[in-house]
Amino acid sequence: MIKRWIVASVFAVSGIWGANALINPAGPSVTALSVVKGVTDPDAISTRLISSEDLPPEGTRSLFDHVVSQANGVPYPFEKLVEAIAKLDPSAQSPVVVMLPQGRSLLKAQANESHPRIVMAADFQSPNSRSTLGLNTRGQLFLGFVENANEIEVLSYNEAAGRFEFQLVQDYSETGARKLVYAKRQVCTTCHQGGAPIFSQRPWAETNASEKTAEAIAVARKAAGLNPASYLGFPVKVGLDVPERLDELTDIGNFFAATQKLWLDACGEGDSGNQCRRQMLKTAVAYSAEPGGFNDTLSMADRLRQLQAKGMAGKTIQVPESDLNNRDPYAEPEGWRAKVSHYFAKPAKAGDGAKSNEDLEAFDRLPKLPSVLDPLTLRLPKRTLTPKDIDGAYGLASLLTYSDVESLRAAAGGDLNVVYQAIDRAPASLFDPKPFVRVHMMQSLLSPAVMASVAASPRYAMLDTSEMSAPVSIGLPPLALNAESPLNDYQKYCFSCHRGNPQKRLNFMAGSDEKEVLAVLKKKSEVREALDWERYQGTDKASKLMPPTDSAQYRLMTSDLKQNPQLLDKMRAVIPGLFDF
Repeated sequence: MIKRWIVASVFAVSGIWGANALINPAGPSVTALSVVKGVTDPDAISTRLISSEDLPPEGTRSLFDHVVSQANGVPYPFEKLVEAIAKLDPSAQSPVVVMLPQGRSLLKAQANESHPRIVMAADFQSPNSRSTLGLNTRGQLFLGFVENANEIEVLSYNEAAGRFEFQLVQDYSETGARKLVYAKRQVCTTCHQGGAPIFSQRPWAETNASEKTAEAIAVARKAAGLNPASYLGFPVKVGLDVPERLDELTDIGNFFAATQKLWLDACGEGDSGNQCRRQMLKTAVAYSAEPGGFNDTLSMADRLRQLQAKGMAGKTIQVPESDLNNRDPYAEPEGWRAKVSHYFAKPAKAGDGAKSNEDLEAFDRLPKLPSVLDPLTLRLPKRTLTPKDIDGAYGLASLLTYSDVESLRAAAGGDLNVVYQAIDRAPASLFDPKPFVRVHMMQSLLSPAVMASVAASPRYAMLDTSEMSAPVSIGLPPLALNAESPLNDYQKYCFSCHRGNPQKRLNFMAGSDEKEVLAVLKKKSEVREALDWERYQGTDKASKLMPPTDSAQYRLMTSDLKQNPQLLDKMRAVIPGLFDF
């Protein structure tokens, strides 16, 4: 009581009475911010043409969707998912990975020193060939995994839509549903204020590049009887070069949003706008061909400035701030305000916080960070661009790959002037007001109609959505089954792979209700065959049996068969046989 009276007296004298002002110095809650719709310019072309809906525009999908679709679903465990991404890298290098035991994400209360949050970024560009365009992941694919929450937060670029997508893999556990959903975008952008990746500044004290943080992880893991040197196959201690590279990749990704605004808004509409976009692309190619020797005072750059002056008509374009202030969670400032906040605030415990993108009230109940460290705090723009700035060309250069420019040069016989002429000859529709799509642009420029030396346009595997399942929004309730449902066993052993799979052909247990799922399943005679272990085990068709022998579902089914030898017969009976009546 005496302690509380002293604290109250201090506040009364200072004129700062009110626990809320002290416990919540960061201002608005994520719940309040998530309903605020704010854009730099509501009348801008980019606002009109780049969707702000939760689901991606029809016919487009995130890079992550394409990656896991080619892997026939989200691989488990997390190490296999990272391995699947690493296999796409021609150099077979592991992605950039850091650990944050005391981070600032929505799932911060679920992570701790023994099970820190893993943040991963892909970092490679695949070379082009004569027939195909290579994959560019640099600044385009980020994952945040919190094992205690059984959830992966995904931020990946949607090239065809010109924006980043926010996704979650929910119930990501050995026997979980592993459901891939699109998150509530307005919630995500309360922190990701540019609709793009964010990361802290040097020296990245909350990551395992910090001696204190790495030591805290190692000590906690050892105390829990876990490997103190690694977690999920990743080293507990890394050098400063690792978060530095992650910071660079988030900066690259963050500028993609500004690049699309510059491509659209800095150039404007009409014939002048189309000329401006052609000029911006030519300038990007000139810069990419010789970054060190590029002269931004050349007539090419000056022409771009003149066209942008028409398109912007006195307006400016802001580059969002992607850098958060460095935070050292093991040396938080202990001024009188902090001490009082800590006194009144309930300490965060694993399990107390948000468990999904929708669980905002649980997140708001956690102790607040000082506003200077809180990613919810509105950040000033990193830069404000005027018509004199040609950063749009630099942004296009980062969306192109080194191999793209080499492919154009090779098709032009090494003469960049021939490349510029090809850009002038390219169809006008490519330069109409719409998001810049690297693949569409490269396929057009490297077509026989534009480059006579080219036999055919190169193919690309990461834009076609025709064989992908429909995207799913967060919050859809799970399939409701009663105790007697014939789908209960399928839910237990099969839904993880065949309900919510991004591959349409593998998503045959999708459906809004039991009747719909059963109707499709009863037509799948191959499922009946895949469950005929007695007939096909030990034969050349054994690899077709389901569940796969390396899965948790297989181990679970094998165990359950000992208790119920008729389990497989019961499941097969759901699907009519050839001679059933």
